[in-house]
Amino acid sequence: MSVPVVIRKIGRAYGAMQALADVDLEIGAGEFVSFVGPSGCGKTTLLRIVADLEKPTSGEVKIGGANPKEVRRQKKLGLVSQRPAVLPWKRALDDVKFTQKITQRVGYPADQLLRDFGLEGHERKKPGQLSGGMLQRVNCASAIAHDPELLLMDEPFSALDEMKREEMGEWFARELETRPRTVLFVTHHIDEAVLLSDRVVVFSASPGRVYEIVAIGAPRPRDRSFRESRIFIETTARLRKMLFQDLEAGR
Repeated sequence: MSVPVVIRKIGRAYGAMQALADVDLEIGAGEFVSFVGPSGCGKTTLLRIVADLEKPTSGEVKIGGANPKEVRRQKKLGLVSQRPAVLPWKRALDDVKFTQKITQRVGYPADQLLRDFGLEGHERKKPGQLSGGMLQRVNCASAIAHDPELLLMDEPFSALDEMKREEMGEWFARELETRPRTVLFVTHHIDEAVLLSDRVVVFSASPGRVYEIVAIGAPRPRDRSFRESRIFIETTARLRKMLFQDLEAGR
């Protein structure tokens, strides 16, 4: 199951500081959309608004026709935050099962999910016994354990080394082929965005606005050989030009 997301004229201000301005987006059911842009451009803020963790100053969000609060209450969301949201007194396995308990939905066997994420042998360790990268993988497992219709991911692989980052990306790419869901994905990693996404939304510097939307134009999932393709090389070059030349120059 997956749901469409419609974002209309979203603005978010913190006093005199405008974080987002007039953001308009339509994300189709089952689509994987990445957000990239300069630091502080409001990518995480927009994700938090969709997750009903923040309220917009203006505009509205609809998820499958419902507002974010209704969707959150129906437990159809999964959220991976930048910092692992694990419970310090729970073992990794118990943390994943806790998500399933509160949502009353078991999408994946918790122990198998942790093994898939490279945590075999660490399932019964508490957060203080795990590295930062391991904790973030537990965080990812907890977010998807109940098989949510909408998955919101805020730099989910930033704490991982390059090899584990690729492995996690490949797992999600394969899994989304068999169990489609809508994904909104914040990243500063351009290669990762192009490998995983249907479209990449480029945000301007603060206040964040949609600068451009780039369609990847290749079917998912994509394996590592896609990095050698003309589409990958040209698309990553185009995105880098936008982020490091056009936006910095104010164009």
